[in-house]
Amino acid sequence: MALDHLAVYLSNSCNLACSYCYVAVNQGPAARLDFDAVRRAVDEFVARVSPDKRKVTFIGGEPLLDWPLFVESARYARRAMGPSGVLQTFTNGTLLTPSKISFFEEVGVHCTVSVDGRKEDNDLHRVFYKTVGRSVYDDVMERLRPLDKSRLGVSLVFTARTVDRLLSNVDAFHRMGFGRVTFNPELYEAWPEEKIEAMRLALKGLSRWYRALLDAGVRPPQLQILYAVLEADEQNAVDPLWWRDCHNMTLGPDGRYYSCDKALSHPIGTADGLVSGSAQTGMDWAGRQERLDDPAALIESSGEGAGHVFCPIGVVEHARLAGRDPAPALKNFRRVADAFSVGLHDLVSRCSGHPVYEEMYGRARAC
Repeated sequence: MALDHLAVYLSNSCNLACSYCYVAVNQGPAARLDFDAVRRAVDEFVARVSPDKRKVTFIGGEPLLDWPLFVESARYARRAMGPSGVLQTFTNGTLLTPSKISFFEEVGVHCTVSVDGRKEDNDLHRVFYKTVGRSVYDDVMERLRPLDKSRLGVSLVFTARTVDRLLSNVDAFHRMGFGRVTFNPELYEAWPEEKIEAMRLALKGLSRWYRALLDAGVRPPQLQILYAVLEADEQNAVDPLWWRDCHNMTLGPDGRYYSCDKALSHPIGTADGLVSGSAQTGMDWAGRQERLDDPAALIESSGEGAGHVFCPIGVVEHARLAGRDPAPALKNFRRVADAFSVGLHDLVSRCSGHPVYEEMYGRARAC
């Protein structure tokens, strides 16, 4: 898989402390990029990737905490990538304002808000940092109230505790008017078999719901996760070990490049073994590949290498950095990811051929 994505972690600071966050926010040394580091990374990325393949994501921590840096970085990235490049951000939504949304629309930034469902499920895992008794859900909904949600995306993470309500939460977002919805299981928690079965049932229900909307002439939300599944199908047809060649270029908030973004699941300075250059000196491309080849060899030797929908390298590096045996984590990851993939393929099979579905996703196979 060819390089096509630059992930820019603007800082390791956040006003939330979500229980499953894979980034070590508000831990260890505080780190924040300056504009020069962002500029250098964007320039290096653009020089290596053709205009029609470029995608830059600003993330964190909470990427909107330093709004002046975000504005300057987004404007520069848009100029450097040109009009065809994809520019996006993921935010917890607590800092959104109409003026920020206007900026996103002006520059062409796709904004996705992370909300895990209705209040009961969202506030179970998403809480304010060092603040007790304040609802994240209520704050985000108040921020979203005056906004045109048809131009926004929403992303939810479901866990073994919330999977039973996946369909009702997605339906709630649809009724709120979100144009794009994506959802993912929390792949790093241990899922008991009964909860994986609950996921299968929830996804079957979601497939029927989606088809029913199509048949009723109601335009359903665009499910962003389907693009990843359809692309993985293409990749697996060409090379079942496609994930060995990482398509992500990751710039950490300390200005250093990392071979895998799971390096950022531990405080800055504790994953030096995954450092692959810096914005100042440039990417160490050969070193980056060596750091990817090592976990890839372990995965292949385990017999868990072929046919992945999501890259498995991160789960190995995440476990290693935590001092755990990666083998059980990899098996759990595969169980959960495979059940998730089967459920999404059921939706694709059920809805393929419908004119609206084909108009929404038909081109995804060429992405």
